[in-house]
Amino acid sequence: MMGMMIRLMWAAVVALGVTLTGCAREPAREPAKEAVREPAVDAAGDPVKTLPGSYKLEFENDYARVVRVHYDAGAKLPEHLHPAGTTAYVYLNDNEAVTFSHAGAGERPLTRPPVKMGGARIATSIEEHHTVENVSSTPSDFIRIWFKTDNAGLPNNMRRRIALSEQEVSNKQARVTRPGFEFGQPLIVSPSEFPSLLVAWPSGKHHWIEPKASPSIPAGDPNTLGFVRIEFLTKPQP
Repeated sequence: MMGMMIRLMWAAVVALGVTLTGCAREPAREPAKEAVREPAVDAAGDPVKTLPGSYKLEFENDYARVVRVHYDAGAKLPEHLHPAGTTAYVYLNDNEAVTFSHAGAGERPLTRPPVKMGGARIATSIEEHHTVENVSSTPSDFIRIWFKTDNAGLPNNMRRRIALSEQEVSNKQARVTRPGFEFGQPLIVSPSEFPSLLVAWPSGKHHWIEPKASPSIPAGDPNTLGFVRIEFLTKPQP
């Protein structure tokens, strides 16, 4: 009887040992990871991301964000966003009209008047959500410069068109000038205590100019008919 009990106890120990050995050899399972979700594309978001065929980011620093814009003739663009603040525009071709339909109850479509190659505009506004329709028979091409600097208390509804004949327009936040040049001769940019952006038209090529710098800009391109310089008179917002 005693022998039988000893054999049963020994069998139990062996079985337990097998079980423990099997558990030790089983690899540890990693905890399940949460699925990574791609952020949803906001249809009314940054047009550089949602409408890359019409908006192309060309330059950005602490002072400004420079975007090249192109609307085909008759193009209709879905709703997108433009942030609040000050924006300057340099037009690269003649265009008859573009209509902007803003989101919100009671908002009426606004039509941009005809623009001329080399013309410019500076404006302040609240954040805008709108669609775009180029109602012209010609494309619309321009450089859009959004300011990241302190607006110096400017109202949010300021709009100032700058004709080809105007050599200087300024406010507390920016100064817009038209540097003179001779074709085939480099443009020697006069130094300023403020940083600035120089835009050639109709090519749209741009140059960032640091304070007190006086670079020599090639002006032998037959497609360069003029320049617009935008000086940033205030510091970047924190």
